[in-house]
Amino acid sequence: MAKKMKEYFDAKAAKTLGDQLGIDGDEYAAYVVPRVGELEILDRVTVFAEALRDRLPEDYAEAVEGVVEKLGPELQEGEGYFNHGFHLWPVSRYIELYGLEHPEESLDAIEALTRAFTGEWAVRPYLERYPELTLARVDEWSRSESHNVRRLASEGIRPRLPWAKVHTPFVADPSPIIPVLNRLYADESLFVRKSVANNLNDITRTHPDLALETARRWAASDAPHAAWVVERGLRGLIKQGYPEALGIAGFATGDAIQISDIEFPEAVAVGDTAVLTVSLTNTSSEPQEVLGEYRVYFVKKNGTRRPSVFRLGKFTLAPGETRVVEKNHVFRVTGTRTYYPGTQALTVVVNGMESEPEEFELTTE
Repeated sequence: MAKKMKEYFDAKAAKTLGDQLGIDGDEYAAYVVPRVGELEILDRVTVFAEALRDRLPEDYAEAVEGVVEKLGPELQEGEGYFNHGFHLWPVSRYIELYGLEHPEESLDAIEALTRAFTGEWAVRPYLERYPELTLARVDEWSRSESHNVRRLASEGIRPRLPWAKVHTPFVADPSPIIPVLNRLYADESLFVRKSVANNLNDITRTHPDLALETARRWAASDAPHAAWVVERGLRGLIKQGYPEALGIAGFATGDAIQISDIEFPEAVAVGDTAVLTVSLTNTSSEPQEVLGEYRVYFVKKNGTRRPSVFRLGKFTLAPGETRVVEKNHVFRVTGTRTYYPGTQALTVVVNGMESEPEEFELTTE
């Protein structure tokens, strides 16, 4: 069975982190491992951070300066912090928990940390306590020569950042975010553009009109990657079949595309690969851009069914054209997905229009 993400913070990660920061890695690991037990990931990281506080210099400014000197080389485009430097998350938590009385030093440390790992989670408490100071620093970050720091400018101010507390002021009024996104949506770095799109998607949840206005302006620009950022940033509205979002992203609306002949096995076992086939027909007299997805309504522990969305593809259908689309779906066990046997369901979604569900049985044998 795949290792759960929380289990990454174990003796090996503790020793790696301790040795890198110049403390006794073996002693540090021996201390934290018995204390993480069955804790979830953020609680584990907190235990690691608390243990760092007891082993680093008591003076925070001195301690964080020493940590920054040992963070290591900057991540290059495409390396990703899950593959390099994930053991540094407790440093981020340390800055969150113990640096609030030292905002300038902490924001400097967050900028340094994001080059070797990522720093967006540590931004949250500073954005809450020192909004003007932090937003001024965000503006500087958005102009950095480092793609990692530019990404931090967008990611750190997301209203609904994963693994962080919702930032309610930006849920109520996300307008301060827009100037930063306007500066970064056409960034040369895919890492940055993904963050911009995710930030815009956060905004669609509470302020769709502002998100649509912003996306419309980007779509009308000559930026080479604007169409990709717009589509990804409006994906939540597109999945809901929001006509204006579909139109801005260039997809057909209404009933121009017909979904038919959905085929999927009646029974599947965990670990198997099942083949989905579906016919899509352009019933109009004009070419149509099509975004195809499918939703698997998995049974949850409490017996309810909730959907997970997967991509079928994006293509153009000529007038009257029928295309048979085939997709292999692997019911693979991962650290983030648990399967429960029983009657599941599957639907096909094309440009926000969803088919009737097709039920199937999932077994664990």
